[in-house]
Amino acid sequence: MLDYSSVIAEVIPDQSLPVNSTVTLQDHLKVIDGGTVQNNNLFHSFEQFSIPKGNTVLFNNSPGVQNIFSRVTGLSSSKIDGLIKANGTANLFLINPNGINFGQNARLDIGGSFFASTANTIKFADSLEFSAINSQAKPLLSVNMPIGLQYDNKSGDLQVQGTGQGLIAPSSANSPIIRNNDITGLRVEPGKTLALVGGNVILNGATLTAEQGRVEVGSVASGLVSLNPNGEKWVLGYEGTSSFKDIQVSQQALVDSSGSIGGSIAIQGKLISLSDGSVVLNQSSGSQPWGDIKINASESLQLSGASPDGRFISLIRTESLGSGDGGNIEVFSKRLLLQEGGAITNRNYSNANGGNVTVNALDSVQLLGFSPFNPFLISSIVTSSLTSGKAGNIAVSTGQLDARDGGQITSIAREASDAGNVTVNATGSIKLTNSAELIDLILLGRNANSLLSSVAFGQGNSGNLAISTPKLIVGEQATINTSTTGSGSAGFVDINAFDIEVKSGASISSAVIVANASTQQQLSSPPNPSGDTGKVRINTNQLRLTNGIISVRNLGKNEGGTLEINSKYISLDKESLITAATIFGEGGNISLNSQYLQLRRGSSINATAGNSGNGGNININTRFLVGSGNSSIAANAFEGRGGNIQINTRGFFFSPGSIITASSQLGIDGTVKINDFHVNPTDIKAAPAIVAETPAMASGCTAQSGIGKNMLTVASNTPPPNFDDHLDPQPIWHRDSILVNSTEPSAKLPPSTVKESTKIIEAQGLVANSRGNIELVVTIPDQVTPNSFLSARTCSSVGSVTEVFPSMKTE
Repeated sequence: MLDYSSVIAEVIPDQSLPVNSTVTLQDHLKVIDGGTVQNNNLFHSFEQFSIPKGNTVLFNNSPGVQNIFSRVTGLSSSKIDGLIKANGTANLFLINPNGINFGQNARLDIGGSFFASTANTIKFADSLEFSAINSQAKPLLSVNMPIGLQYDNKSGDLQVQGTGQGLIAPSSANSPIIRNNDITGLRVEPGKTLALVGGNVILNGATLTAEQGRVEVGSVASGLVSLNPNGEKWVLGYEGTSSFKDIQVSQQALVDSSGSIGGSIAIQGKLISLSDGSVVLNQSSGSQPWGDIKINASESLQLSGASPDGRFISLIRTESLGSGDGGNIEVFSKRLLLQEGGAITNRNYSNANGGNVTVNALDSVQLLGFSPFNPFLISSIVTSSLTSGKAGNIAVSTGQLDARDGGQITSIAREASDAGNVTVNATGSIKLTNSAELIDLILLGRNANSLLSSVAFGQGNSGNLAISTPKLIVGEQATINTSTTGSGSAGFVDINAFDIEVKSGASISSAVIVANASTQQQLSSPPNPSGDTGKVRINTNQLRLTNGIISVRNLGKNEGGTLEINSKYISLDKESLITAATIFGEGGNISLNSQYLQLRRGSSINATAGNSGNGGNININTRFLVGSGNSSIAANAFEGRGGNIQINTRGFFFSPGSIITASSQLGIDGTVKINDFHVNPTDIKAAPAIVAETPAMASGCTAQSGIGKNMLTVASNTPPPNFDDHLDPQPIWHRDSILVNSTEPSAKLPPSTVKESTKIIEAQGLVANSRGNIELVVTIPDQVTPNSFLSARTCSSVGSVTEVFPSMKTE
């Protein structure tokens, strides 16, 4: 850090202008007169320009001057720790290619916009230049507005030091951010522009404020930065810039354009980092639509860490406090990294619409971990509404998305507001994972899990969630869901991926759930939700679940939703579950379309209804259906009617202990139809077996079933066909089966059995051989290949939502 107390008050004009500047010393005040006037432009040129603490420099311009252009032609940087003043409403430009350093006591008292730049030249529309590195010839000074700042590879750095006290900690996690108006920092008048454009830009604890105006921060190696007047504000453009440098925002620095009329912020650089609880803030309190925060990092944007006391996390945020729509956040970068609780968020406290968040990161987006000071302050991208206004939408486009140890992308709504839509597109992969250490905390309710979601906690609706990627991994205890705890509807989950893997304790769902007591108290969620379940639709080549869940469910009083899966391979393993269940209402509907569908080790597909509701419908279209290890397909009910199960398949293999049922405990049983087999569900549950005779294996046999012999179950009220007949209409029967005479009563034709002559080894899966035929195999290959139908990986339940409501956990 520079020692500003040793800076000599050196404001020394050079002799390069037609009318040179003069400096008059009055105690701690230096008055700058003279300079060259061209129409409404005033030009000053200095050999040195520095201001120590406690000193003031006054540009004593006439009231008619609109722009003051000041250059430093010497070889030293400018060290400014005092006050810069100008008369009237003139805009002030200060360029020093050797560097500009603002201390903690640097202040501005000017009526117009302020530009501090380490550019070497100011360019004008008539091809004239005001250069700080070529000042030997008498310049032809322009009467026009400036059009740009020219940089070369020798441009110096621009630094701003501050106290890091620009914000006051809010009273609660759900309160708006409180700005500390006693901290001035570098501030321009309301509605004006504060622009800092250097080589590397370092903001250490700095407070930059353009209330209701515009803050521009840029870091340029070489090229032209355009200057574009927009009313009283200025917008900088970087189309003519060939390369950038880095921007470091640290030590609780604040970049702020809040106010009652729409402000905006633009930050442009190569590597842009926010750390130590630094904040970029646009807080609106008026009735007009608010401006945006736009951040463009040619290489990477990183947000990490909290303030030393843990009260502030590194944050990019827009907040809506008035009746105007909230501002948007737009991020463009190759890589985005949020860690240790770093977040990009929009909060809506008004009746208007909240702002949207858009992230375009060509290579990757990483959301890693949580704040070491608070496990519920997680690395996240969030939009939220705490009143009746709609939460903003979220759109993330990237190559690889990695949400780890609590990383979240979510839209949240409470009271009567609607949550926003969440769209995530990744050209490479999407991975939601949690470490073993974090999983222990999640299960104890002490931390948040990694998730993608849109959720509502009151009368409003949750948004829709759309995911598109070649590979989707939902790791242990991770969650993808839309949900509501109130009277609104849960949204639509739409997933398009080539390969989907859902691991232990993970879930993909759309649900109406019951909020826990804490959430009911904090967010006014009803104890008995009345919302409607949404829909889950998955299109993929391969879907693998291991002890996981894909569901539409309603724990309130209304119907279950609709679940549709279109996949070449579907595998459920280790008590995995595909379900459309309800507690009080009608069971939901499930539609599965695949070539190969396998259930293993207690896995289940069910559309079960609780209490008086009717069971839902299950429609399965698949070439081969395999069930083993006490797996089940069920559309049961309690008091209502059992649902309908329709299975269209060319190969049906179910082992003893595995069941298909559409029963009702106190009501009327539903129906089960397999191709044109009309099956009584009670027979399905209790059926002996029909086996396609094979010397050493039978598909889906379960050695642990407790039944004396391992046999494949196919149950039917119709006899097997004549083996000389064509088999296509009933392709689950095989010509090499042997019919054993039954001693059962003839009222119902019993399923047939075949005695095994060789010890049968349980088949573990299906494999397509080189001729395209399906074979049962005992050992499943380690690698998943396009022609193998393998065991599943995982699934889970509704997870945690924490950014806005850190103490809340939904179950």
